[in-house]
Amino acid sequence: MRIFENFRYKLVALLVAIVLWAAAQGVSDEEQSIDLPIVLEDVPEQLVVVDQSAHEINVRIQGSRAAVRTAQQDLERFAVSLVGIGAGETRLPLNADDLELGRGAKALASAPSTLVVKAESIESKQLAVRPDFGGSLPEGYSRLGVAVEPPRIELSGARTALERIQEVQTEPIDISEFRETTTLPARLLLGVANVWRSDGGEGPVEVTVEIEAPASPESAEQTRESSATS
Repeated sequence: MRIFENFRYKLVALLVAIVLWAAAQGVSDEEQSIDLPIVLEDVPEQLVVVDQSAHEINVRIQGSRAAVRTAQQDLERFAVSLVGIGAGETRLPLNADDLELGRGAKALASAPSTLVVKAESIESKQLAVRPDFGGSLPEGYSRLGVAVEPPRIELSGARTALERIQEVQTEPIDISEFRETTTLPARLLLGVANVWRSDGGEGPVEVTVEIEAPASPESAEQTRESSATS
């Protein structure tokens, strides 16, 4: 059959075509867009970032198919240094050329091109801890007092956030099952962004609830007799 004539040459030609096709797949240029999370670095020690205009950047990359694929796999974030910024708003240029791309790939454009960061000075404040009670004691039981250890705690954070906090509440404490004086741990609920405990801790405080049980019939009778005698 004529199909098998010069079979060796035809096979070589086919192999060459496959090699050229594979090479073309690796070197032909293409473009891809990548969304990267913006990560803020080098925040000055006495500042806290309270707002930023964008949390992601879209970068358009051009290069060989292999290089673009490698960039997509290797790029995980877009780092922005905040060295030298002060309190208030700061506009920072976002330059895609700062990305470290492998050989054969380059950044064509990025959006947004500018990041606006708002920072505030860090302040501290001592606040009382207030237990948040829920439920009611059984009939006849009375709550005589409450003690918290520590009774006050220091918070640090953005100035405007601290101004909105007058006390620190605990998580809800259900007292409906209490029958005697009880001490238990309770987590603190800050409830405001950009605020944290100055000691860096996350542990609970101790809340002691002093409970008085109802008087037994015998005790009530003795009380009446004592009152009558006096």
